[in-house]
Amino acid sequence: MIIIRRFKPSDFPSIVDIERKVFKEHDPYLYMQFYETCADGFIVAEINGTVIGYVVGYQISEHIGRVFSIAVYPKYQNRGIGSCLLKEIIRVLSKYGVSQIILEVRQSNLKAKRFYERHGFIQTGIAKHYYSNGENAYLMKLKI
Repeated sequence: MIIIRRFKPSDFPSIVDIERKVFKEHDPYLYMQFYETCADGFIVAEINGTVIGYVVGYQISEHIGRVFSIAVYPKYQNRGIGSCLLKEIIRVLSKYGVSQIILEVRQSNLKAKRFYERHGFIQTGIAKHYYSNGENAYLMKLKI
C-alpha cells in the first residue's frame, strides 16, 4: 500500500539516495531548505515504511506554482507512484489559489515529458542550455 504524506526530517537520507540514483544533478541538501521554506509542498511516497519517491513544489506568485522536482526509485517506477505524487502536489498548490503550474523537463527525457503530458501539461517553450551540462529544457505548464 502506498502512503502519500508530508516530508519529515527523518526522510532526508532516503531523499538524498533517491536524488543521487535518479538525477545526479541537484545538490541534495537543497531539499532541507525546501523543507524549511515550503514544508506543505514537500511530499513523499512510502511503502512499508520506506520512502520510495518524493515531489517538491511551491508557489512562486499569487496564481503560479512550480514543481521543482519529482522522483521515484527506479525499481518502483511505472507503478503509478509518480502520478500519485504529482496529483497530490497539484492538490496542495491549488488550495493556495494557484491556477497554473509550471515545470522544466530535460529535452532528452522524453519519458518524463510524456508523463507530464498525460497529466495535462503542455509544452510552452524551450529554455536553452538550462542544465549545468548545457542541455536544453522543455518548459511545461498545467492550467488548473
